[in-house]
Amino acid sequence: MKITDTLFKNIWIIIGAALLGLFFFDWYTNNEFKHYLLLLSIYCICFAYRFTQNYITKNSLMNLIKRHGEIIEVSRLKTVPFSNKSARVSLDVNRISKVTVSNNLLSIIIDGNGNGYDFQLIGSNSHINKYFRSLFNENELSGIDIRCI
Repeated sequence: MKITDTLFKNIWIIIGAALLGLFFFDWYTNNEFKHYLLLLSIYCICFAYRFTQNYITKNSLMNLIKRHGEIIEVSRLKTVPFSNKSARVSLDVNRISKVTVSNNLLSIIIDGNGNGYDFQLIGSNSHINKYFRSLFNENELSGIDIRCI
């Protein structure tokens, strides 16, 4: 059996609903308010959002990393369910000197001075590397040191 995002989402919702039911049952029978059950159930239900198709689509590489002419625009993960806004960083293509790619991570150094940006993404290092390289032509890639770790 293959474990899919839908299965993970449903498991977390069921666990959260069970904890919420246990919270209300315990409150009714013992007349005691156990905060940890309520907080844990809210956490489980909110964590289930991470496995929804909406979250996966909003945080795909194509939606987070875009090229507009000589500018690369990288957005942060969009973690809020009802908002499409997130912090964006615009980088001039000519200033990018070093890129490090890892699982769920993209690090960009500008001007070769050690200063740069780290971005959390969703994807394996091979997917991120392949997509990032597709945004540049061969001439631009020759000036960028790209490493996968």
